[in-house]
Amino acid sequence: ESMSPLRISVGGLPVLASMTKGADPRFRLRWRAIVLSSACVGFVLLLLCLHRSSPARHGPPSPRTWQPGPRAGDSYNDTYPLSPPQRNPEGVRYRIGLIADLDTQSRGSQEHTWFSYLKKGYLVLSDSGDSVTVEWDKDESVLQSHLAEKGRGMELSELVVFNGKLYTVDDRTGVVYQIQGNKVVPWVILSDGDGTVGKGFKAEWLAVKDEHLYVGGLGKEWTTTTGEVLNDNPLWVKVIGYKGDVSHENWVTNYNALRAAAGIRPPGYLIHESASWSDTLQRWFFLPRR
Repeated sequence: ESMSPLRISVGGLPVLASMTKGADPRFRLRWRAIVLSSACVGFVLLLLCLHRSSPARHGPPSPRTWQPGPRAGDSYNDTYPLSPPQRNPEGVRYRIGLIADLDTQSRGSQEHTWFSYLKKGYLVLSDSGDSVTVEWDKDESVLQSHLAEKGRGMELSELVVFNGKLYTVDDRTGVVYQIQGNKVVPWVILSDGDGTVGKGFKAEWLAVKDEHLYVGGLGKEWTTTTGEVLNDNPLWVKVIGYKGDVSHENWVTNYNALRAAAGIRPPGYLIHESASWSDTLQRWFFLPRR
């Protein structure tokens, strides 16, 4: 005895089945096939829904269950020097470079353009270490930028190798440039003082320490022409990671220690434009300008 037909919808597709007595052999196999097919389709749809709603599709993975693999640029490049030294009969030949700070003469002939010079050559150190000679390349590179502060820019103070690249810094705008061939690419902009001052940091020296680039200023309080102290912004040091992150360190105590070591007391002062960190000796070295 047959029963009324039942319309079943799976995944939006209608399936018409006739329910009969289980003893009727005409429908037993067909009914089982329909039920099995319906179950398979339903299972596939369930997997599809779970896949679409998976949090991995819409949000960041959990740090407890996933770790990124190594990518290019994730590790610090400690290559130094950039060009390997060459040995010749005169001694050891090192590739060197000089950068120019033209001050007010850095304005170019084109509108909104400032420039500097990069000069390259070789320094030859004799085997005995008592003789040094310098050989300059015939051509020098002209580096141009359109970034300036109050009509001045590209007053480059220092040249350094960091993270396998060549960097320089503008003491007017606080821009750290990467040098790529004959062009400069802005990398980081450093603001004055503790980093909250709306003025570019007057950077005077660069040094590499513990895979970080240290950028320092004059190391002297900013004063009026009569000696009145306005701020201590030049006594801050910027510490840049190789990915461009910047922190600001107050070096008032360090600079005061340098003055004390030189026997200088206020109103006397030291001005710094050269500093270096020695990995071998684990010490800072400063060569004051005056």
